[in-house]
Parts: sequence; structure tokens; C-alpha cells
Amino acid sequence: MTASAALKDPRRYFEEIGAARTAEAVALPVCLYLEVTNRCNLLCETCPRTFETLEPPADMSWELFTRIVDQVPNIARVVLHGVGEPMLVPALPRMIRYLKDRGTYVLFNTNGTLLQPKRFGTLIETGLDELRVSLDAADQASYLRVRGKDFFDRIVRDVGQFVAYQKATGATTPACRSGSPASRKPSTSCPPSCGWPPRWA
Repeated sequence: MTASAALKDPRRYFEEIGAARTAEAVALPVCLYLEVTNRCNLLCETCPRTFETLEPPADMSWELFTRIVDQVPNIARVVLHGVGEPMLVPALPRMIRYLKDRGTYVLFNTNGTLLQPKRFGTLIETGLDELRVSLDAADQASYLRVRGKDFFDRIVRDVGQFVAYQKATGATTPACRSGSPASRKPSTSCPPSCGWPPRWA
């Protein structure tokens, strides 16, 4: 049995903490949040990066990534995002494969600006379980106010093309979801042009 299969639902791992939990951790974690980069290609009104430089821009090195992951060999779930845009990281596909090889449930949030057709196949082949596209808006005007860039229609198009590519190739993962990290709630609607019924996490 893989690590992620040991959980009833890897998306709700926190519900499986036993009642006997003590103040001191006696068991290894079942979920890791790894910020693979603090770099981003947007300056959103809802992000602290826009208003303050907290640290020099950098990606997590492969050596640091494996050193962390190897300390928890049976980790069930890993989230590969923080304040940065994960798809800017060249080693991201390798990181996902490394985790999937040990049976881990893997997901990350993306702003969707780099989800281009030339990357569809590579992303699917990694075995990624869940791809969350953060729109923070249900229409172009709202998106522009929050993101500061007029990318809404392009992202909706590209995500729709990605899901169509999955259907055409018979790929069942990653599950594509859309939501709002700023409000921690799913977007209230999805444009009909998307052709992509959202499935909320």
C-alpha cells in the first residue's frame, strides 16, 4: 500500500489525526508544504510579495528538496507551493516524479499563466494528482483588479485546452480545480467558454 493510499482522502488528511494526539509530536507528519520558489510573474493585490520584499528571490534547490523529503520517506501528501509560482521552477516535473515514485499524493496551486500546450504532456506524465488554478475572479474585470494583468481569457482558454487534452489522451490526472487563495473559497462561477466544470478541493 502506498503512503497516500493509507489515507481515506489525501485532500482531507487533517481529519485523520487520532484522538490520542499529544502536545508533543510522536509520529512523523503525513503532509508537507514545500515552497519550491518565492518567485512569481505577477504582482497581485492580495499577495504580500507585492508590497514588501521579504527575502531574495530563489528556487528550492534539488539538494534541499530531497534532503527534506527523504527525512519523511512515507509522506502521504505534499503541497508544492507557497507565495511563488511553482511552474517557474525548471525542476518541478522532476520533484513531482520523485514524490510520485514513493506513492505520495502531490498537488500545487498555479496562477495559470504558464499552463501552455507545450507543457501539457510533461505535466500529465509526472503523475501529478491535483492542479489548482487560482483565478481569484469569475470575470475579466475582477481578475484585472486583483492580478493587475489582463490574462483572464487566456488562462480560461489554456485550462480548457488542458482538460480537453486530458480527455483526448485518456489522462485521468491531474484533477483540475479552480479557486481563490485570497478568500480560501472556490470561485462562485466559471465562464461558459471554459467548458471546464470546476471540481472543488
